[in-house]
Amino acid sequence: MTANINRQLIPQQLNKNNFDCLRFFLAAMVIYSHCFVIYHGAIIDTEPVSIFTRNQIDLGGIAVSFFFVISGFLIVRSFEYSSSVKEYFVKRILRIVPGFFVAFLVSVFILGALGTITSEHKFGQWKYYLHNLNYKRLAVQLFTLEEPKGARTFATIPLPNMINEALWTIQYEFICYMVVPFLGVVAVVKRRWLSVIFFMIAYSILILQSLKYISIPDHETWLFLKFPSELPRFFTFFFAGSCFYFYRDNILRSRFLVLLSIAALLFFSWWAKGLHIVLPLAGTYLLFYFAYHPHIQFHNFAHRGDFSYGLYLYGWPIQQLIMYFLADHLGAHRLFFIAFPITFCAAFLSWNLVEKPFLKMKKHIRDLRFVKSKRAVIV
Repeated sequence: MTANINRQLIPQQLNKNNFDCLRFFLAAMVIYSHCFVIYHGAIIDTEPVSIFTRNQIDLGGIAVSFFFVISGFLIVRSFEYSSSVKEYFVKRILRIVPGFFVAFLVSVFILGALGTITSEHKFGQWKYYLHNLNYKRLAVQLFTLEEPKGARTFATIPLPNMINEALWTIQYEFICYMVVPFLGVVAVVKRRWLSVIFFMIAYSILILQSLKYISIPDHETWLFLKFPSELPRFFTFFFAGSCFYFYRDNILRSRFLVLLSIAALLFFSWWAKGLHIVLPLAGTYLLFYFAYHPHIQFHNFAHRGDFSYGLYLYGWPIQQLIMYFLADHLGAHRLFFIAFPITFCAAFLSWNLVEKPFLKMKKHIRDLRFVKSKRAVIV
């Protein structure tokens, strides 16, 4: 026990981690959770984790929150290794925007249109479908990284007209990216405790929100930031990851803290309502405990490609389409086992045809910066 307590949770070599493996399985968790939403038309009292936690949170919500933790850790590091704020944002845009744009357009103009196929219209009602799209609204949604709205499709299933609801979190991810330069200042001025202040502000608002002391209204009719009530949650988990980055040399690997974290999560899942309060602390610790576990090593998990983003981008519309055509033969679990391999194929194509080529541009930016710095040294 003493040896475990005295060991750092996060080692000096940050690149040797299980983040690629984690992101893949988190994306799979989102798809699994969405199967219950899509099949039943609701998450309450349908999804196993939601039932276990007495409808406090579902598996997809946990997975998305952990995505933000990982981003908070890695994106702050990316900013530190960027030569300027401009380079940082260019790299962030190249990573998420091309894949999002393609998924958005494929969802609207192909998968959504296929959702108009009926026994009377075996090739779909393409003219009717395209005519009823609000192209100005779709353009705004595309460039503000929102989920597509306004299509008339999937008419016979529990969630009609919802082409790709999973995309709504991408906008909030990018909002967190916009905050990172302020965290970068924390690193520059060597006042890492300021990162804790960022976390505590967001965490305090989340607690007050969970306890019903404050209420942040949503505005689903807005063209931008429709769900401001989600900002405290996303900022809390993002800043939690950032704090773990800044204090990586001080956080201990402890089996006692692991057991305490698991006990807290189980207690507040089943016996007391308060999971939203303990998850940013206990969940984040467990996440990094696995990510940097010395005996669980999946360091080369993504050597053939990072398919997690593609899984997240294409899971929902593929599930909707399968539900539309096979609803009478499905259950939530059967939907998952059919949808996941198809979504994986879409993610494979997304990585190789869209994401990877743009990521090579990121490498070109790094190489160009290295050449310039080398020339400056020579001069």
